[in-house]
Amino acid sequence: MKEITALPLNPTVPFSPFVTDYKNFGGVAVATTFNGWEPETNAWKNSCYISGNLSGLMAMHTVKGKDAEKLMNENFVNNFSTMKVGTGRHGIMVTKNGNIIEHGMVIRLAEDEFGTYAFHPFINFIANSGKYDVERIEERGFIDFIYQIAGPKSLEILENAAEEDLHDLKFMRFMTATIAGHPVRIIRMGMGGTISYEVHGVLDDSHDVYNKIVEVGTAYGIEKLGWLSYQCNHTENGFPQIGQHFPYPFDEEPGFGVYQKEIGFLFDPLLLPTLGSLSDDMHDYYRNPFELGWGHMVKFDHDFNGKEALEKIAAEPHRQVVTLVWNSEDIIDLYASNFRKGEKKYKQFPLPFDQNGNGFGNAQDRVLDQNGKMIGASMQPIYTAHYQEVISLCVIEPEYAKIGTEITVVWGNKNDPKKNIRAVVGRYPYLDLTSNQDYDLNSIPRFQKK
Repeated sequence: MKEITALPLNPTVPFSPFVTDYKNFGGVAVATTFNGWEPETNAWKNSCYISGNLSGLMAMHTVKGKDAEKLMNENFVNNFSTMKVGTGRHGIMVTKNGNIIEHGMVIRLAEDEFGTYAFHPFINFIANSGKYDVERIEERGFIDFIYQIAGPKSLEILENAAEEDLHDLKFMRFMTATIAGHPVRIIRMGMGGTISYEVHGVLDDSHDVYNKIVEVGTAYGIEKLGWLSYQCNHTENGFPQIGQHFPYPFDEEPGFGVYQKEIGFLFDPLLLPTLGSLSDDMHDYYRNPFELGWGHMVKFDHDFNGKEALEKIAAEPHRQVVTLVWNSEDIIDLYASNFRKGEKKYKQFPLPFDQNGNGFGNAQDRVLDQNGKMIGASMQPIYTAHYQEVISLCVIEPEYAKIGTEITVVWGNKNDPKKNIRAVVGRYPYLDLTSNQDYDLNSIPRFQKK
């Protein structure tokens, strides 16, 4: 077992003696893989996975008080005035320059209370500004757990674990249920791209709930999802992730650096190395909602931080997100360069992806047209075992976004020999299974109590 296991293990995932490799994520050791990354990534296409990778590691907070809705509206591109209790939404916070500084899940627990996931520490900075009358912004962290369950068998597994018919739970809605004798919140959402759910509960109940889901799921081919497989999902299903595909632009918010020092959260994106061929300037790695395909979430019907910058971006032609499918022969040549004596050795492509830049989003590559003109940026490529191809998400000038367009990715870090890799614009998202919101749940047998 690697030295990293000197770190505390994720307390919400029961220990497995078969795990021999861990990754440091936020000071906690998470399993790199449980059963091999290939069967794990394929599970959410043909059976189901359970993932506890976000439990405790993704900062969870409740924002409660008279000004809770006001705080959310003034600091998110979304308008939460229309959000109903019992529903969820993808929330986005941007800097004054319009770049995404945090994004994640928001659920409305009450008229004066929101549950937020993955907005630390920026939302804490806002809540502690003194501008809002909120009773509390409560750090849930390892007080709670989050399990993600996704794949065509996920509903059957959850229904049998909860011993309840969950077919009527609509997309982006949540309900309470009981698993292994413990109360849980079940949300129909997830990053799997196809039918997906999340199960939330308190830490003390976590192992009972996890083990019950795995016990029931064994008959359906459930796989425990490790960190390697988890990171592949966002690229396959076309959902760019901060910290994986692009970095946190913390330096763009005045006063935030001082706040970070006060709470001991020292992270300066400008101190990170710029990996890949894109640029020497980290600001070129930042992303805004419009170029990531999230412009429809930006509501200009209310005032919010970064509104003016986004209005200017929206008014002009802007890059859009696509999938790039990399040429397999060129990828093979990266490996072949190891064996050509006396010739340059290219930067390698570890399967299923290069973890060196992962966790910060600071690995991106230049994308060129057929005349050598720079037209976009490719973000963190992955190998998809399901499609047996290397793919990446890419922000590209709109005139090149048509499926089938041939482009070139310049592969290699600053001091590496560069290799031009051929690629074409593919479908977006690349995952071609039925999406969660469109899934016909009537095609799945309903739970019947015995």
